[in-house]
Amino acid sequence: MSDNKKSWDSYFKGGSDAPDYQPADDATKAIPNNSGMSSAYDTSDTGPENFKINFDFDGEYRDVPTAKPLVRRREKRSGCVGGVLYGIFIICVSLIAAVLMWMAAVDVLALGKEDDEVILTVPEEVFYIGTVEVEDDEGNVIGEEEAKLADLDMVADLMYDSGLIKYKGLFKIFCKFCDAETKIGPGTYTLNTKYDYRALVQGTTPGSAKLVEVLITIPEGYTLKQIFSYLEEEGICTAQELWDTAANYDFDSDFEFLSGIPAKGDKYRLEGYLFPDTYYFYVGDDPVRVINKFLNNFEVKFGDIYIDRAAEIGYTIHDIVIIASMIERESSSFEGERDMIASVIYNRINSNNFPYLQIDATILYGMSRNDDEDLDLSTSYDSPYNSYTNEGLPPGPISNPGEAAIRGALYPEDSNYYFYALHKDGYHEFFKNYDSFLKFINSDNYGG
Repeated sequence: MSDNKKSWDSYFKGGSDAPDYQPADDATKAIPNNSGMSSAYDTSDTGPENFKINFDFDGEYRDVPTAKPLVRRREKRSGCVGGVLYGIFIICVSLIAAVLMWMAAVDVLALGKEDDEVILTVPEEVFYIGTVEVEDDEGNVIGEEEAKLADLDMVADLMYDSGLIKYKGLFKIFCKFCDAETKIGPGTYTLNTKYDYRALVQGTTPGSAKLVEVLITIPEGYTLKQIFSYLEEEGICTAQELWDTAANYDFDSDFEFLSGIPAKGDKYRLEGYLFPDTYYFYVGDDPVRVINKFLNNFEVKFGDIYIDRAAEIGYTIHDIVIIASMIERESSSFEGERDMIASVIYNRINSNNFPYLQIDATILYGMSRNDDEDLDLSTSYDSPYNSYTNEGLPPGPISNPGEAAIRGALYPEDSNYYFYALHKDGYHEFFKNYDSFLKFINSDNYGG
């Protein structure tokens, strides 16, 4: 290349043709020269040192679009704005969580709630029979047993509808943790909107002080049917619960004075022993507890003195209660009448001339037991309680007598009367013989 330098300089300056040259010994490729012939070149010869090309690149390529330069993608960075937004997001989430926790606390702990009394009834329909674990004294599970459990969904609905809670789901979770389904019982309870969840569960537990008490007065001479119906009307128990309990619960073993009553299975077996008085009962009370209250009162009122007196005159407690029940149904409120009617009953019982007591109240009771109250009274009515057709005492009490009637049965007036009839002024007239009795009932003074 160096040998042709001057020739190449002349060529590029436009002074001569390009020089011919012979390829070097190691030439590997031929290229065409100006004459169109191939010639070899030396690949190690890079041309003249001051190689210049007179070519207008800008003019020739002015119509060709310019390629956009490649831009390196930046790494994603949060930067200052991203950090602020993230912080705001965290603060919002925290505030929402705090608000939710506060709302939950307000309901669970009853914070800031108003002081409003609420009467809540938890009916029997809320409960079902399920199984619970049985633990020994050390807390070890040793088995399972059946138990009456509260349906927490229904309890939560009752609480929510009464305005006692705001969040049913939260209340049910609380109930699960404190085993409320085994604690809550049927009844009507006095609660308050300021009670927290724990107080609400405790307040609906049978035997709690939150149960609603009702003052009930049972009139003297009421029958079981009347008493049970009245208790149902006042929401104490259902009549069916009371009838079932009276018939099948073993009250005999708890009260010695019941030794003479009919065997279990007879729903009227406690007739005469539900002592009429004023009682406090819970709304939705337990039927066993209700009947026990009556029987406990009877035991106190009858007492040992009356028991000894019954034995003294030769009668059982059951006989005395039967006689007292008739006295209660037949007498008026006038003082001394019970003792006089008692004397008529005893006189007839001890007489050979009057084998039948002939007391209308016994027929009416028999009709009531047969649900024949709508029928007219008839002295021929077919019933073991018809004292016109059956001698002696009826098979059982015909009402629940009060203490005055029981005392009249134990301490009757001494008289020779065998008849009595109601005066139009509301008291009874007493007669020694049938003729004087008949004369009175045909007079204008007869009260019917």
